[in-house]
Amino acid sequence: MKGFISFLLFWSVNLAAQTTPVNLDFSQVAEQMPIGWNIQGNEPEVITREHPTSSGQSLRLSRTETSSDSFAYAAQVIPFDFIGKTLKLTGWLKTEQVSADGGAALWVRLDSGSNLAAFDNMAENMLKGTKAWQQIELSMEVPPDVDMLTFGTLLAGTGTAYFADLKLTLDDKPLEEAPKPTFIASEPHEFEQDSGIRISQLSTAQQQHLAVLAKVWGFVKYYHPESAKGNISMDAELFRLIPQLLTVSDTERDKKLITWINQLGELTPCDKCKESSEAALVHPAEFWLGWNLSAELNQQLARIYATELPIPHYWVKPAPRVANPVFNEKPYTDISYQDSGFRLLSLFRLWNIIHYYSPYRDLTEQPWEQVLLDAIPAIVSAKSELDYQLALAKVIYAIHDTHSQFNTRDLTLLRQFIGLNNVPADIRFIEQHAVVFKVYQENLPIRVGDVITHIDNKTITERMEYLRPLLAASNEPTRMRDLARLLLRTNDSKSEVRIMRDNQPLTLQLPALPLNTIERQNYYYEHGNSAYHRITPEIGYIRLDRIARVNLDEMMRSLANTKGLIIDIRNYPSEFVVFSLGQYLYPLPYRFVSFTRMQPDNPGQFNWSEPTIVGQVNPNYYKGKIAILINEQTQSMAEYTTMAFRGAPKAKVFGSTTAGADGNVSRITLPGGYWTSLSGIGVFYPDKTPTQRVGIVPDVFVTPTVAGIKAGRDEILEQALQYLQAD
Repeated sequence: MKGFISFLLFWSVNLAAQTTPVNLDFSQVAEQMPIGWNIQGNEPEVITREHPTSSGQSLRLSRTETSSDSFAYAAQVIPFDFIGKTLKLTGWLKTEQVSADGGAALWVRLDSGSNLAAFDNMAENMLKGTKAWQQIELSMEVPPDVDMLTFGTLLAGTGTAYFADLKLTLDDKPLEEAPKPTFIASEPHEFEQDSGIRISQLSTAQQQHLAVLAKVWGFVKYYHPESAKGNISMDAELFRLIPQLLTVSDTERDKKLITWINQLGELTPCDKCKESSEAALVHPAEFWLGWNLSAELNQQLARIYATELPIPHYWVKPAPRVANPVFNEKPYTDISYQDSGFRLLSLFRLWNIIHYYSPYRDLTEQPWEQVLLDAIPAIVSAKSELDYQLALAKVIYAIHDTHSQFNTRDLTLLRQFIGLNNVPADIRFIEQHAVVFKVYQENLPIRVGDVITHIDNKTITERMEYLRPLLAASNEPTRMRDLARLLLRTNDSKSEVRIMRDNQPLTLQLPALPLNTIERQNYYYEHGNSAYHRITPEIGYIRLDRIARVNLDEMMRSLANTKGLIIDIRNYPSEFVVFSLGQYLYPLPYRFVSFTRMQPDNPGQFNWSEPTIVGQVNPNYYKGKIAILINEQTQSMAEYTTMAFRGAPKAKVFGSTTAGADGNVSRITLPGGYWTSLSGIGVFYPDKTPTQRVGIVPDVFVTPTVAGIKAGRDEILEQALQYLQAD
């Protein structure tokens, strides 16, 4: 019982949030699963005709002694932006032979930012044994500042439970009909479709004015209490300010900004807000003094900074439990790319989000203020839609975060820029060469191990420079990983490739096929088709990209008597198994990670968390050696998983530099159908050693060789096997 209660209390929500509860009667089904529900740990046959009135369907949760995990659940997550006092979840439950050590229940959880605000899972009244249909009601008072609702059904132990006709009400009204707060910032404004601003070129002075505006506007957006309450449409304010500042002197510019700030609302100073003495990352005191503003404007910004911010903040709030930032921005999906005002809004929005809410902003190679200054003329003067997209992509590149990629709802222009077709082969960068790693069509003149020097008369370096704006990455190995996927793209039906083979130059004519006709291999190495097997009679092998829905207890029992265990994380885990698998690897709890998280009342500040623990007291932990395999395809959750497992007794990490992009992802919506993301929390070892950009440093550094690729060897696996098989 304790396991699933802890799970619900400390669960980090990874589900996609919906806007309202859906399919509470389980009548909408796709591929035999109820639409809108996330279901885990259950046996097959989820939807049944069992029903208290015989006129509908029910959700069936069922578990046996061999079921995966320790409980089954169904869940939905929705933003809680309603006004009300009493929340109720009601539903019908029926049980069959539910074990005494478990139970069936409804559950509700309310979060306020990163804090659990309220929780009920019928812990004292769970249904056990065999019970006829009965209606259950959970009722809770809604605490202030709640912003996320998670609810659902659960079954612990063994047996079967049926759930039917759930209802959510707030003050006895259906939740979707409950009133919501209104904000001026979310209301339509006069510039929704067009800012009315068109700029063909900028003088140096105008560029400087716009850079100042970007910084002051962003400062006011996040620090002014009226803006933080949602009482100011900051986008509309920007569109009013831009024309005013294009034809003025520095002095007049600052006076106009002061006049604008004065009409935004009263400021009440606070005495002890924005405490940052223990911060992991924070802007320097009075950081705006470096913006070359007038003394009076500096004083005005100081007064704003010295004001206490309301919580929650309209523009940004911490995600439930995890506390990565969730941004509240209008998308303006249908505006024209030619609109200079919306171009500048995109840049200013992106620049300020990184400036205040990236836990890794100190790791950008170029000063972030210089990125802004360089981007303004490029963004404004872009002649075509593609030029504008590439100018935005260049700003995102400067973040140096593999999670930060340029995305657009319409990929037509970018696909044409890269190439609509692809030579049916894959490349890897090995020993600083572009080496053919995989060939997908028989009878091609190109071979695995060939070193490519030119593609359509362009050197690899020239091709890389052409594609560079689209190669945003935390480190160079990851950039080269992504470049390799794009090198052989072309808009022609064939491509001329020059190679070196056995020290002999060759020129090859190769076909280029539409992308959707080539079934490419996801990862460099894919040993076996199952989640686990014995790679030798005495060595177990686990690949985490196949680990979803595997019964971990059964898996570890089958591998318990092996001499060694390989955990291959040169992929992306198909299920989060840090704690569920980690408990089998450790004899005692182990501290493996510390986070830095945004401080809602002081934009730009990140505070340290207490270290997170994996494992538990377990005398029956796995006793053999462990080899963890990583490379540049190990990214984000895969890197986090490596951190969690590497501290196990007799564990060593083999391979090369990982992607260096860890931390829950926060989406940044930009006008015009564009978006990007950032790593929203800082991820460090407990001793505060960083992982971002650095990646996971292996204990045994192994990189593939051209000779090894040509021979079809997995050199990282070979090194791991030597370690495991040695006495």
